[in-house]
Amino acid sequence: MKAITALLLALLLYGLLGLAAGWGVVSRDLANLPPWLWLAALAVVGLGHGLLFCRWQLYLAQLGHRLPVSASLPIYGAGLGLIMAPGRSGEALRGLWLQRRHGIPLRIGVAATAGERLVDLISALLVLGWGLGGQQLPGVGLALLLLALLAWGISHPQAVQRLETWLGPPVLRGPRALQRRWLGLHRVLWEAIQALEGLRRVLRPKPLLAGLSFTISVWLLESWLVQQLLAALGAPVSLGAAGVIRTATSLGGALSLLPAGLGSSELTSVGFSILYGASQSQAVAATFVLRLVTLALPALLGAACLLLQPDLRRLSR
Repeated sequence: MKAITALLLALLLYGLLGLAAGWGVVSRDLANLPPWLWLAALAVVGLGHGLLFCRWQLYLAQLGHRLPVSASLPIYGAGLGLIMAPGRSGEALRGLWLQRRHGIPLRIGVAATAGERLVDLISALLVLGWGLGGQQLPGVGLALLLLALLAWGISHPQAVQRLETWLGPPVLRGPRALQRRWLGLHRVLWEAIQALEGLRRVLRPKPLLAGLSFTISVWLLESWLVQQLLAALGAPVSLGAAGVIRTATSLGGALSLLPAGLGSSELTSVGFSILYGASQSQAVAATFVLRLVTLALPALLGAACLLLQPDLRRLSR
């Protein structure tokens, strides 16, 4: 039901954008894109998720639970079916799949996913700062410093211990149904607190640098794709400007509580594309292709992985 709602919202949004820019012009721009660019877009997305899967494997190994590719890849692929959750938070369900299939504690998968999202944010800010130029580096540096202090603070052993003390054992009061719900919520909160210790291990210098290298490579690949899209549409931009458009689109979507950041991501992408010289129709066409290959296609592949794995599909409900 949520996926259908998200699809309807996406259709409505792109319908409004198309009306604003003129559907005839947008359709013409899309039709003029060379075939090789569509193949390049598919290759960029495939290579990007290959790098992100390597990052996932790295984090599992860093947390003491190395899995062979044959066991880990189906779970990673199924997680893409939840990519449309706000802030990609739905991918934390991979922790439950790891627990049910391989007996890995739930907190391991949650810690790996939390590390991924944090590294996504750090790397996006780095690419954004690079694209905006030297004048914006102090602001980006301050944001990174505050983010590092926050991550260090919440994952500190004393902070974890205080959170455990604050949560305490579950207090069972009230109707039986309410007790069951509280027990489930208490367990989730407890596992989340335990995951903070794993997050600290993932953020050690070596895995952090390795994770950043994988993620920044993905951002740059997708920025190159944005650059090629706009160039093919007749609005050439530099790679740095394309990096700003790509990372700002993702950061704008992260601020939205709607599935996949619908609305805020599109408006951010269109707005920054126009800022760097694209026309309204060119910006809408580039945004449509970018969201199609970086969001809709992985979500469809993830949904297919879920359908082929009945045990994971039952748990995702």
